[in-house]
Amino acid sequence: MKYFILLHAFLVCATAGEDATLLKNVDFPGSDVETILAPDAGCCQVYCTAHFRCSFFTFVLEHPSIPSFSCFLKYTSNGLPVSRTTLANAVSGFRVSTVDPKQHSCFTSTYEDVDFLGSDIRAAIREDPTDCLDACTESPDCQFFTYVTENYNPSPELRKMCFQKFVMKLPSPSVINILAGVISGFSPRDCYDNNSCGATCKEYLIPKVDFPGDDFEQVLAPDAEYCQLICSNHPRCQYFTFLTADWTADNRKFFCYLKSSPTMMPTMTQLSNVVSGFSLRSFGIKRRCSDHLFKRLDFPGKDRRVVKADSYQQCQELCKEDPFCQFFTYVEDIISNVAQRKDCSLKSMIALRVPPQIKELKDVVSGFSKTPLEDSITG
Repeated sequence: MKYFILLHAFLVCATAGEDATLLKNVDFPGSDVETILAPDAGCCQVYCTAHFRCSFFTFVLEHPSIPSFSCFLKYTSNGLPVSRTTLANAVSGFRVSTVDPKQHSCFTSTYEDVDFLGSDIRAAIREDPTDCLDACTESPDCQFFTYVTENYNPSPELRKMCFQKFVMKLPSPSVINILAGVISGFSPRDCYDNNSCGATCKEYLIPKVDFPGDDFEQVLAPDAEYCQLICSNHPRCQYFTFLTADWTADNRKFFCYLKSSPTMMPTMTQLSNVVSGFSLRSFGIKRRCSDHLFKRLDFPGKDRRVVKADSYQQCQELCKEDPFCQFFTYVEDIISNVAQRKDCSLKSMIALRVPPQIKELKDVVSGFSKTPLEDSITG
């Protein structure tokens, strides 16, 4: 329960003076820091509250030139919108100072005629949406679901199907740059001896071999072992291919391709500057974190806060102590910009379940697992 308590404390202790009111048909134009999808405005507000930099937001349910269910997370230095305009089917508001996730979070609701599209990990017949919700909650890797009711007409064969869904659990930096004088890494908060295979992990990596095709998702990873870690924590991933820092054919350095196939066996070809491998789950190995440090790699953006630290070890420790820090970048003394020397940038993504695609679809019901929210916080 530790992360649920920490998340609750974070939501309760957010900046004082913020307004929980939702303003209908109001847009706060500009100042966007990130756009995600949310099933309703209340959920958008929860995402804003949990985001590392969000001050206020605008949720757009429907608009001819904006994707439905768009949640625009916004920031200004004083926490106030630059302007306010009228926009039909929009709802705006601020991050909140008090939220009880048990009562006010979108994660306790279900949404009729809303489809959480894609990210399926399994499907089975269930009697009703409640049964589907219970099945999702009982599955440790189900984060949210969509249930097809018995009234669904486009594909009758899908009626009463319960689709369990999962999105990435481990943090993956949105940008990785090669940069002298910096050291980056991930929070080692949940690194335990029984979650690590140590040096033997390298035995499951195959250099200069590509597993072409069978991709279902791609993310960024600083090295092949972290790509393998991401694959091993995704219930759908069977194997992967990672493009190393030496990749020169195009701009896909650090790309990590997650793969699966019905045969569970990849095609193999020779290719320079790639590393491939299999999910560690295939070998009965459980590993949930990385305590590796990556010299000359920068993870720019996503800063929760920047503090001074005397060493990269101290920066890593500060990230470990911050319950919402997922990764960090430390600036060494050798860089030319004196003001940035010893900067320790503590970083995070949104540490909540976020469906990657949402659309209106009649006679389906979607919702989230009732699993406590600590299971959706990474690190």
